[in-house]
This record gives sequence, C-alpha cells and structure tokens, in this order.
Amino acid sequence: MARVLGLDLGSHTLKGVIVETTYRGATVKSYFTAPVPPDGERLDRLKAALPLLLEQGAGLVDSVVISLPGTTLATHPIALPFSDPKKIESTLAFEVESQLPYDLDDAVYDHQVGVSDEKGAQLLVGVARKTELKPTLDALKEAKLDPRIVTHAGLVYQNLIATLPPSTVEGDAAVAVLDLGHERCSLAIGKPGGSVEFARTFAGGGWSLTKALSNEFKISLADAQAWKEEHGAVGTEVVGAEAERASGAFMRALQPVLRDLRSSLKSYNARSNHRTVGVLLLCGGTSKLKGLAEQLGTDLNLPTRALELPAETREVIGVNRPEAAQAYALALRGTATGTKAPRFNLRRGEFAFKSDFDFASDKLGQIAAFAVVLFVLLIASGIVRNSVLERREKQVDAVLCDVTQRILGKCEKDFTIALSLLKGQESPAAGIPPRTAATLLAELTSHVPPDMKVTFDKVVIDLDRISLSSETENSKSLEELIGALKTYKCFKEVNEGRVEKSKDGTKVTTRLDIQVECPTDAEPQG
Repeated sequence: MARVLGLDLGSHTLKGVIVETTYRGATVKSYFTAPVPPDGERLDRLKAALPLLLEQGAGLVDSVVISLPGTTLATHPIALPFSDPKKIESTLAFEVESQLPYDLDDAVYDHQVGVSDEKGAQLLVGVARKTELKPTLDALKEAKLDPRIVTHAGLVYQNLIATLPPSTVEGDAAVAVLDLGHERCSLAIGKPGGSVEFARTFAGGGWSLTKALSNEFKISLADAQAWKEEHGAVGTEVVGAEAERASGAFMRALQPVLRDLRSSLKSYNARSNHRTVGVLLLCGGTSKLKGLAEQLGTDLNLPTRALELPAETREVIGVNRPEAAQAYALALRGTATGTKAPRFNLRRGEFAFKSDFDFASDKLGQIAAFAVVLFVLLIASGIVRNSVLERREKQVDAVLCDVTQRILGKCEKDFTIALSLLKGQESPAAGIPPRTAATLLAELTSHVPPDMKVTFDKVVIDLDRISLSSETENSKSLEELIGALKTYKCFKEVNEGRVEKSKDGTKVTTRLDIQVECPTDAEPQG
C-alpha cells in the first residue's frame, strides 16, 4: 500500500489530502490545512506555511503531487492533423515555440490529449518558465515534500470528472468544474465518465473580492477578509443595505472571472463540434460565498451548483468542504495508473523526479567500484579464513593423535574412528563410567527450581541410586520439587518417604529415593 499526498499550494491556505492505495481502490486517510501568511513574496509565504503542514503529519507519505501554484502556467490549445504519440512528441516543440514570447530553452512544458480521432488530435499544452518552477521545487524539496508529479490545476480534475455518472447532464452535454481559489481560477471541461477535453487557468478569485470590499468600505484587508467569510453574500442571499453594497463590490470584482468563463465556454463549444456545457460545478474556497452558485448560473445562463466530493471522503474531510477538492483530486492523480492517469507532468528533463533508484543509477560507477573492492575483500577474507582453519585443523589432529597414542597405543586422527575405539569394550577407556557422583549431584541441584527454598541433608550418591533428606516450605513445594527432578532423563523414578511437618508447622521434611538409569544404559556397547 502506498500513501499519496495531494498538496494544494493555495495562496491563502495550504490543503493536503493523504490517500492510501489498496488492491480495491484508494481510501482517504487524512486532511490537513495550514494558513499562508498574507504578506511577503509568494515563495517566502509558502516556506513559512509548509512547517505548519508537516507538524500535522503531512510528510509521512510515499509520494507528493502538486499543481503549479499561481497563474504563471500558460495553457495553449494546439490541434494536430495526426494522433500518433511519437509524431506528437517530435512536432510539439516547434508548435510550442511558435506561441511563446520567450525562448523555448527557458520553458518547461507538457501536454495532454483532449480529443483524438481519425482527423487528428487536439492537445492541451501547459507551459511555464523554468525560473517559476525551480524555486517551488527547491522549497518543497527542502521541506522533504519533493513532488513526484507537478500537474495542471485544471487537468487534475480528470479523475473527478471520470467518476461522475452520465446522468449529471442531459444528452451529450459536457460538465465544467470551476475551482475558485484565492488568486487563481482553474477550469476543466469534459464529458461525465470521460477525460478532460478543455482546461485553463486564469487570474481572479477571493482576493479580488476582499480588495473590492476593502475599497468599498475603506477598511483594512484583514477586516474585509473576515467580514467576507462571515457575512459575504450575493444574489438572493443578500440581506440588508450594507450587504447589498458589499454584493455590488463583489460582483464588480467578479466581472473579469465572468469574461474569462464566457470566452472559455465559447472556445470549448467551437473546438468540440458545438458540444454544450450542461452544468457548472463550483469548488474552491471562494465558492463558499453565499448565493454565488445561483448568481453565476443566472449570469452565464447555465445550471450551476457546488461540486460534492464522494461520500466516502466525508468522514475524514468533512461535509461541505469545496476548498478540499483540488487537494483530493491531486491525491487521486497520484494513485491513477494506466489509461486513467493523465500524462501531464512538468517534472521532465532537468526537472525529472529522482527517486532512490534514479539516484543509484547516477552513482552507478561508484557503486560498481565499491562492489569490486568488496568482492576482492571477500576473496582475501576467504583465503585468510581457510588458512586459519587449516592451521587449527592440524592442531586438533595433533592433539587427537597424542591422546589416542597414549591411551590406545596408536595414533588416530579421524575423530569418529577414535571415539569408537575409545568406547570399545577392550579399550582402556571402556572402564571409565559415563557419569560420576559429581555429575549426578550437579544434575540434582540444577533441576531444583531457582525460586524454591529447599534444604538437602544426608545425601548418599551411588551410580544407580541417590538417597537424601529434603526440607521444603510446604507439601506443594515438595510436589513441585519431585516434578522438577523427574524432568531429568536419568532420574527414572523419584519416590518419597514419610512426610513430616516441623513443630511450628513452617517446614516439611521427607526422604527421597531416586533411581538413576539413563536411556543409553540399556544400549549395547561395542
């Protein structure tokens, strides 16, 4: 199982969703948020917010997926008269260069096929300056959140659109997902259950509304932001003169967004053989503005409602959390494989993600040299070890020869033969008993439980019998002692005599008679 972090690098709040992949799909495990400081450069604000996210456990993942923050990613629709992937790769650079106001060497780009048929392919191409991508990657790498995938903020909704049922719209109409962020809007259009056919990002969002409210009422941006979040409304949700005045400011600030939306919908209609958009689904933090969905639906003459995340996410993310949509979509992008996975990823060329395996490949020469040195050392170690073992084997043979020469009258270096001769009935060693009184006494004491208080007296040890007087604390201890002695294989029987208690009743004494007979005693010797 892999844990994937979808990290939404919002300009107002960082959002992170961790999804754990299983054989049956993916499960949402965690949801994190961290506020982004309002003042300073974008990169400095990002660096200040990342530690707050890590403190919540966002770094405990196997891979990270992001979309390039801000509005610096330009989207270019490009139509080609063929759909062969190899031809697209070889041609795309010339097409992209013709549309750039700067040198292609300063850019990083990738594409996603929106629609393809026998007439050719319509591509969605995202282009960003290297100077915009590199600082973001460096900041994330420094925070131990180096992303494996850097995707397009609109294309990332492909996996959400693919889960929508065809009944979401009527007939052959498409569905549009609009992410209203703090400083950026992202748009994705495609057929329910299919892929994204059109995507783009453009400026606008909650920050524009906050500034408009601040200018209208001559209040600070912080106060305007707080008022907007608590009381902000448009359309039929407006109540009171003050709210009506604020609503006017909001709608003026939304006009650039509406213009971009209208032009995008017209562009999609023209590129898709006049397919219309049947519904607009809103997400992002700004979409929580009261009455916004109804107002946009009226202005665009298009059914508009909030995007609802799947029911299985609500236990972790919560209900009515449209601001978490992009983080969730990014996490799904990291789990998607095969045809369901969009190919768009800006981690290409010099920015390609380096996994542990890639790092090892870069160090292949050093690793090979270390392997050769290690192999030589192993050979040298084997030679030395064999030399030492050979010398010790000769020493053992010399000792064995000396022992057999003194006892048997002849030198024998084979241990098995020497042992057999020493055990033989005619051998001088045959008279040596296999056990002694000392070994029996040692076995007797070693089989007494270590925590038992027992005293042995009047101990008589023969090679086939042991008699002794024992004193324990009670009858139960005596039974435990007898049971422990019986565990020794050579104590065939352990019989107790008359049990007597001491006058004060604190001790129990008895006579034990132990028959000694080892299992090997009955085997013939020869």
